Amino acid sequence: MSAAEKSFLALWLPRLSTDRLRRTRTDLPPARPVAMTRTVGTGVFVAACDQAATDAGVAPGVTLASARALAPTVTATEMDETADAALLQRLAGWCDRYSPLVGTAGGDRILIEATGAAHLFGGAQAMLDDARARLRAAGFCAAGAYAPSPSAAAALARFGADGRVVERRVDLPEALKEAPVAALALAEPALDPETSVGLQRVGLRRLGDLYGLPRAALSARFGAAAASALDRLLARTAQPITPRRPVAPWRVRLSFPDPIGLRGDIDAAVERLVDRLCQRLSAENLGCRRLELTAFRADGAAQTVTLGTGRPVRERARLLRLLAEKLDAIEPGFGIDCLILAAPRVEPFESDQLSGGLDAGGAGGRDPDLFAALVDRLANRLGGENVFRLAPADSRLPDAAQAKAPCVAPRRRGRALQEPPWPETPSRPVRLLAQPQTLQPLSAPKAGEPLSAFRLDGRRCAVRIAVGPERIAPDWWREDAAWAAGARDYWRVEDETGRRYWIYRDGVAGPLADALGDGAGRQHWYLHGLFD
Repeated sequence: MSAAEKSFLALWLPRLSTDRLRRTRTDLPPARPVAMTRTVGTGVFVAACDQAATDAGVAPGVTLASARALAPTVTATEMDETADAALLQRLAGWCDRYSPLVGTAGGDRILIEATGAAHLFGGAQAMLDDARARLRAAGFCAAGAYAPSPSAAAALARFGADGRVVERRVDLPEALKEAPVAALALAEPALDPETSVGLQRVGLRRLGDLYGLPRAALSARFGAAAASALDRLLARTAQPITPRRPVAPWRVRLSFPDPIGLRGDIDAAVERLVDRLCQRLSAENLGCRRLELTAFRADGAAQTVTLGTGRPVRERARLLRLLAEKLDAIEPGFGIDCLILAAPRVEPFESDQLSGGLDAGGAGGRDPDLFAALVDRLANRLGGENVFRLAPADSRLPDAAQAKAPCVAPRRRGRALQEPPWPETPSRPVRLLAQPQTLQPLSAPKAGEPLSAFRLDGRRCAVRIAVGPERIAPDWWREDAAWAAGARDYWRVEDETGRRYWIYRDGVAGPLADALGDGAGRQHWYLHGLFD
């Protein structure tokens, strides 16, 4: 295979639906026929069936009544395409052990770009045999092939060449010449289903029958899609696959000749992976912001742990400390035979100088990296959404004047980016109640006066000191149910025990309404926050 050629591994799962049912229904005997059905109008038809049902004469497309006549003991279940698609995606995720470029097609195929990866498994044939054997051991009917184009590999696996390896593009015409013309649909999904029927009507039943036809004549008679599909099958034109998720370019892999399960062995393997990843990041002057460690178990299961950092990191000891707290979530089961460490998010690494003061990324005279390391440990232990700081927001309303922000402020060229300052307002509590709590007034103050006493949670509070009012009106151009009553008059009050409250009266219409008595009768008072 030349350096310019790509390689693909295709896995075909012809009985995915019935295999899924057997995995969930352990009470089904292996010899009992199983069929998946689909209701069309008033009829119920077989959509898929397992090998036992096929041996009894059941085939997709027959009615359920006919299937029961052929196999009286058949177990029939309604087709669940959503569950099948979810299972196919999980299997594709399991195939990440072979390559980061894994996609699905047709609802029953997994396509893997294996360019440059076959040597990790002892060659293309060993890689293909390993994938097929693992899937079959897990209870799936699986066929596979290896070829220079994904559609060629799928055609070989689908049409009787299970286990075939074609490494050179020049060998594809010979390998595919006996495949039926229906294989064209694997390369060109937009191909008209009647095309293969039309080809067979004129005696063109095999792909080899198309090799000698002039391209112009083939396109004119059967459409440009037919010629394009043939070129893709023979790898004359590029046919990339669509990966199921973005590929992390910073990815290191470690496989084991025998599965490992002891924590000490896992720790040692993770150290090797981190060393290799840090070396690559250092060479490119990058640091990771997100890490994913995936453990592939011998029983086919895959487990992934994820961690994030507030700033780019490539320090070996720090990454190992963060990963150590996540490794307890990995269950080795019957053993782990492969570990992959990926950094899906990296950023340019910038060295920081020691800071003598306190900034958004520092911690009172310490190296800002120490503060960032503390935040990373807390975030990975408690959850990133639970570790944050409050930053000013562009709003006059007290319940919208602050927003959650990362504890470690973004930096550029080694310096923290400047944020807008906190607005100058009268003293307010640092934290507000999620919902204002209703107060029971024990006095009826005049306009512009605070309560002299109120009842809170059944306890009487006599106001000793009151400062205010601070009038806050909502934005008239926005609809906010919490401010539907209109403007509020806020007061900072202290009771006889020294407790300080931030209370308000809502529905304030203005001085004229208060003078006319419209506001005096509406004594709705609420507690919005407590001062420390």
